[in-house]
Amino acid sequence: MASQGWKQFLAAKTRMLAAYDLAKDLENNKLVKVRHGLVAEAEFRKWLSEFLPKRYAVTSGYIISPGISSKEHMVHYDVIIYDQLESPVLWVEENPDSSGQGKSLAIPVEYVHAVFEVKSAFNRQSAKEAVDQLSKLKPLLARVDSPTSRAKMYLPANFFCATVFFELRKEHDKDFAAIDELVNATMIRRFYGGIILRAETLDRYNSGKISFRNENVDSKPNNNSSLSFWTTSKCLKYKDDQYFSLLLTFWEQHFSEFAFDILALLKNTYQPNVLSSLYCTGSTSLENGSIVETRYADPEGYKRYQEETAAILKAQGFVGLEPSDI
Repeated sequence: MASQGWKQFLAAKTRMLAAYDLAKDLENNKLVKVRHGLVAEAEFRKWLSEFLPKRYAVTSGYIISPGISSKEHMVHYDVIIYDQLESPVLWVEENPDSSGQGKSLAIPVEYVHAVFEVKSAFNRQSAKEAVDQLSKLKPLLARVDSPTSRAKMYLPANFFCATVFFELRKEHDKDFAAIDELVNATMIRRFYGGIILRAETLDRYNSGKISFRNENVDSKPNNNSSLSFWTTSKCLKYKDDQYFSLLLTFWEQHFSEFAFDILALLKNTYQPNVLSSLYCTGSTSLENGSIVETRYADPEGYKRYQEETAAILKAQGFVGLEPSDI
C-alpha cells in the first residue's frame, strides 16, 4: 500500500529540479556554465533546511579543527549539517550576491554531523570529483575523540557523508565507469552513498539511490544494461572476506527513503537495508495494488539480478535458494 502524501513529498524534488533546469536554460549560450551547479547546491540546502528538525542547521562552509595547522588550506564544503543549538559560528563569509543560504559559515569540528557533495550530472568525471572532495575529510576522520577530551579535534563518531547528483543524462546512461569511480568513496569512514534526483530516460517520479554494500564475497559488477536500470560497482577489498561496493537502483520511493535515512543517520538509528520510516513511502505500482515494479522489462537484466543476488545470499549461508526464488 502506498502511504499518504508520497506524491506530495516528491514536490520538493520537483521544485529543486525546476530551479536547476531554469538555471541551465539561462546559461545555455554561455561558454562557461557554472550557475546551474551553484543553483543545485543552494536548492538542496534549502530543501534540507526545510525538512530537518530545527536542531540541525544547513550551510556551506568550513569545518574547523584545532588539530589542523593554520598553514593548511581550509576546505570549503557544499553542504554541512551541524547542531545549531550547541555550536558557535566561528565566522561568516558574506556573499553580496547570495541569499542567507549562500553564506559560508565556519563550524567547529565536534558539532558537524554530515557533509554532502552536490554535483549536477552523474558521470565518471563528476563521481571522481565528488570522491576527491569527500576524501579531504580523512584527516578529520582519522580518530574519534575521547568523550572526556576537552579539546575536540575530530568529527563525531556518528558523522556521515554522502553524494547528491541532480541528474543522470541520457548520454551518460551507460557510463558504468561512474559508479566504479564513486565506489572509492566507500573507503571513507561513514560514507552513506547518495541520491540521483532524476534520470533523463525515466519518468519524473523516479530517483536513483546509491547504496553502500558490505559483503563477504568479491562479486562481479553488473554493467551490462544501463545505469538507470540497476547497476552494481566493482568490489573493493577492505580486508579478508570483506568487500565494499555500491548498488544503484531507480524507484519512485527512493527520494523519500533517502530523506528519512538522513534523519536516521543523524539520530544514530540508521540500519542498512531497512526502511528508516514508513512516512511518504509509495510508488505508482503500489498505488495500483501491485508490489511488482513493471518498469524492469529487460528479461536478461532481471535474470542477471536474480543470479547475482542468489549467489550472494548462498555465500552468506542461505541454503536451497535458487535465482527463481528472488
